[in-house]
Amino acid sequence: MSEGKDEWYVSRSGQRFGPVTFAEMVESARAGRLEPRTDMVIGGGLTEWKPAGEVEGLFEKKEAGKAGENGGSQASSNNSMAASGSYDDRKGQQQALKLPGAPRLGYFLGVTVLPVLLFIGLMKIMPQVNEFVGKEAAPWATLLLFLAPLIVVVAIIVKRFQNLAMTGWWFFGLFVPILSWWVGYRLFACPAGYAYTKKLDVIGKVLAVIYWLSLVGSIAGGAMLARNMEELNDPAMMKKTIENYERTLKRYIPKSIDLPKKSDDKSN
Repeated sequence: MSEGKDEWYVSRSGQRFGPVTFAEMVESARAGRLEPRTDMVIGGGLTEWKPAGEVEGLFEKKEAGKAGENGGSQASSNNSMAASGSYDDRKGQQQALKLPGAPRLGYFLGVTVLPVLLFIGLMKIMPQVNEFVGKEAAPWATLLLFLAPLIVVVAIIVKRFQNLAMTGWWFFGLFVPILSWWVGYRLFACPAGYAYTKKLDVIGKVLAVIYWLSLVGSIAGGAMLARNMEELNDPAMMKKTIENYERTLKRYIPKSIDLPKKSDDKSN
């Protein structure tokens, strides 16, 4: 686009709309059809996509009046936006953008509580299902039933990516070493539309701290466990570990305490 050309495009949930004029975008912002954080715009002198709220004058009242003069009446502006296929013409009654998919709380409950409830329910109905399908088909029925919680979890994860304004193909990033940490962080902590805004809210910041501390703790715990397993497999290291443990006990157990000893006397 050339510098200063009054031709703008709007991106919402990965879909691009336009071209529209700046005046039409101002009118849509005033009517509540443009979301400042998650709707991305490009045009005029911009060389890259920006959140609508960061475009100067787009959400300012003093600019809205000028936009009305340059863009004509409200009706013509609304009709132009509707004709571009960008927004529903509802004269300001449309609410602020709510991205589809699974939000943070829905994602958390969907990958923790829901699978457990599904598993418990399947355990309850499994005998009746096996009796219904017969002995030969029972193993296949069991396999299919227990795949149901897994399918639900995958669907919820894909929906969570959609809520973040990311493509569902990022699901496979969970199986890539190191990349999976970053993907998991977005799923767990980031608010809706984070792929566009790159801004964490207060809850997101708290969840981010919890996530990264838990991840570091898990890595450290895994390293310690691996080291202990090596010691268990090495007789010399195992003997040294037992000796260190015994020395620690002798150091902290008071000498005045007599540990029980095995008695050789037989009871009458």
